[in-house]
Amino acid sequence: MAEPKALAILGAGPGLGFALARRFANAGWSVALVSLRQQVIEAGLEELERFGVNTCGVQADVTDRPGIERAFGSIVDAVGVPDVVVYNASIYQGEEVLELSNEALRLALDIHVVGALNTAQCAVAAMQPLDHGVLLFTVNSLARTPEATAAALSIGKGAQLNLVLSLERELEGTPIRVGVVTVRGPIKLGTAYDPDRLADVYWELAAQDPGRFERDRLV
Repeated sequence: MAEPKALAILGAGPGLGFALARRFANAGWSVALVSLRQQVIEAGLEELERFGVNTCGVQADVTDRPGIERAFGSIVDAVGVPDVVVYNASIYQGEEVLELSNEALRLALDIHVVGALNTAQCAVAAMQPLDHGVLLFTVNSLARTPEATAAALSIGKGAQLNLVLSLERELEGTPIRVGVVTVRGPIKLGTAYDPDRLADVYWELAAQDPGRFERDRLV
């Protein structure tokens, strides 16, 4: 009997993160949740109880490299090497460019770029013994069409998109696939950007044939 597959979500939260957890758990996958807040982890694990799958929750700051290394160690011990890793951490700041402080910009870059880099490097190291693996990153339309009223988020997501594309090129020809999902509107229940609907997109990408993997999905 094949071992159950495992999903790890970095930046898990009650919107898209929990929807992803439910979608994969419903298919019998083990699920690992990584979040900065312990109460978020506990809420997510409680939601997953009804699926009867293996789960684990790890409190960690995505910008802390040693912390993310420890998180992946805990994930592997609890549910095995993740077959799919989703980086979903984000932060919104409303400053315009001329009002943007260095501190706000550094925070945006730390979460959207440094955190994504930490996750990618640790995930690839964990996945190398496998003959497969999928890394998926969530960006939004600001990564491609920045807005002045959301300068830090636009810059952070734009830089993250370039990081992901660079990573995809570096891993080309290996068993590890890299993809980005660009959400072109606000994530909200009952809309075209309903979290459960978006979770189906990640599921489709994770299930694709390696030779036909769609690396850049706009939704």
